[in-house]
Amino acid sequence: MKKIRVLIVDDHFMVRIGLAGSLAEEADIEVVGEAGEGEGALRAFRKHAPDVTLLDGRMPGRHGLEVLREIRAQRPDAKIILLSVDDTDEDFHRALQAGANAYVPKALPREELLTAIRTVHRGGKYLPPGVAERLASRAERPNLSPRELEILRLVALGNANKEIAARLGLAEVTVKVYVSRILDKLGVPDRTRASTLAIERGLVRL
Repeated sequence: MKKIRVLIVDDHFMVRIGLAGSLAEEADIEVVGEAGEGEGALRAFRKHAPDVTLLDGRMPGRHGLEVLREIRAQRPDAKIILLSVDDTDEDFHRALQAGANAYVPKALPREELLTAIRTVHRGGKYLPPGVAERLASRAERPNLSPRELEILRLVALGNANKEIAARLGLAEVTVKVYVSRILDKLGVPDRTRASTLAIERGLVRL
């Protein structure tokens, strides 16, 4: 029986050990390599050409999504499962937009992780129960532009329009227009609620 060759990428050594030990118990899965950061992940991917890559969404140096996009550029048919401790609607959305075949929380039960690996290896996609509904809800919302997200993050950090304008080299009235547009897109009445909602949904990281 041909085994599913898996590459594990996570910046926590104990997580890698745990995953490798768990997968080693499966007759149809073989861990062919490990990496603890972005550059190492790219080197390991080129060296081992795995069937499935388990990729940590947050690592020092290079974000998991950035590594995912680079792997995709090297091999468009690569099968990648993004592992993360985050599970906001925006995290799921960004992972799939970047080309992940699956997005699973690190706390996912072992049997579900195995299901994800086997499903992705067969060419399918895998999302934990309930995520499909959340993604459908996310798809109905208007997208914020990169500039709007930048301003929203500064709002969430407590900056006034004048401070944001000075920081970004914009006119204060322009920032005011942006903030108004952001509130409208989020469907909230004020900056405080916008900040709270942005953090809840994973739109900004403080």
